[in-house]
Amino acid sequence: GQLYGDVLYFATEALAGWTHSDPRPLYFWVYFVGLNGLWVLVPGVLVLDACRRLSAAQRGLDRPRHKAH
Repeated sequence: GQLYGDVLYFATEALAGWTHSDPRPLYFWVYFVGLNGLWVLVPGVLVLDACRRLSAAQRGLDRPRHKAH
């Protein structure tokens, strides 16, 4: 949900021609892109980590089991 909101936030601003953001480079790159980018980066890393762990767990369950005699 967080990533969806961030994409909408950045996309609507881009489609509006960046009219609602301060054009000064420090504000735009540090505050608008940098700090808001953290809200994309952190959930993105967590999603990738979750996918990696789920894949490893599924591989463990998919391994053939040997019958105990």
